[in-house]
Formats: sequence, structure tokens, C-alpha cells
Amino acid sequence: MPLFLNEEIFPDVRLGIWAISESSDDFWALSPYVESSRSEFNALYKSEQRKCEVLAVSLLIKEIIGDNVQLLHQDNGMPYLSSGMNISISHTRGFAVIIVSHSKQVSVDIEYFSNRIERIRSKFMRDDENASSQVKLLMHWCAKETMYKLFPEDNLTFNKMQLLSVDGNDSTGIITAKNIFRNRNVSVYYRTFCNCLLTYAVL
Repeated sequence: MPLFLNEEIFPDVRLGIWAISESSDDFWALSPYVESSRSEFNALYKSEQRKCEVLAVSLLIKEIIGDNVQLLHQDNGMPYLSSGMNISISHTRGFAVIIVSHSKQVSVDIEYFSNRIERIRSKFMRDDENASSQVKLLMHWCAKETMYKLFPEDNLTFNKMQLLSVDGNDSTGIITAKNIFRNRNVSVYYRTFCNCLLTYAVL
């Protein structure tokens, strides 16, 4: 059972990562879902990858928070937990991630390094932003995705978020990002592992 990380990164803030190596059939043997809901689940999620991502998140919730906690979604699609805890979710090739807190707003994003980020740079980079490497480009993308999740009520566009500085190296550090709509700066933490970039923020 590849629980990759279960770490309290701040008081009352826990980060969990699942390394997905199972098939969806493997997950069902471990999953908190009841067997009677399997046909409904399979009708809702068609691709094998998507099934594994959703089931991995369910197991992360079970491992980190416990049984009898249901993942729900608001009208805008943002997730929350039946226990009242705040949660943010992300996944990429081979990994699922959650960040949870009782008292704080939290958000997380994870992306796999690939050349795709260079092809779509015009989608998320502002004219006053610079990124000289694939790592820096992915920092911009992930930090802005994290900011978007942190302020869901603002419905931020990429142009309404700006990366101001990076304090760290290509492996770990802190990005200072700005929500231009609120004129508010936020610390977005990042780390790289297994050819992925992970970013998270806490308010």
C-alpha cells in the first residue's frame, strides 16, 4: 500500500501523498467504498487512470483522517469533507495528493514535468513574468493553480495572479505570489520529487 507521505507540515495542517501503482481492482480491495456502489462508480468514471486517482484520494482520506468521512463538493466544484475539515486535492501521473486542516484554508497542486508546459506558457504567463527553465515555468503554473484553489470565491484568471519572487532552489523553497484582485501576497511552498512539482499554501 504505497502511502508515499503523511506529514504535518504546519500545526493543524497535514499533507498526504499516494504513489499510484495499483489497478482500480486493487484499489477496490482496499477502498472505503462499499462494493454495492462499484457499478455506479464505474458508470461515473470511465478511464482507468481517473478511477485510480479518485480511489487513491479516498484511501488518503481514510489513512489520514479515518473512516466515516465523506468527500463532498460545493456547487462550484470545490471539495470539502463531511467532518467539517477543509481539504484540497490534486493528482498527476502516478500520484494523488491531499492537504487538510480543521481551522485553516488550504490548497495544493501537483504536476508532472513534461514539455507540455512549454507549449502552453502563453496561457498562464503574464507579460511581466519571466521563466527561463521548465522548472520555473512549472512553478508559475502550479503556484497559480494553488492560488486559484485558495481563493475560489474570486474566480481568478491567470492574469489576475502574479509570481513576485522565488526564495529557494529547484528542489524546495517558497514562492511569493500575488492575488491582484485582492492586492494580497501569499507564500506558496514548493518541493520537487519523482519528476513532479508540488505546491501548497495555507491561510
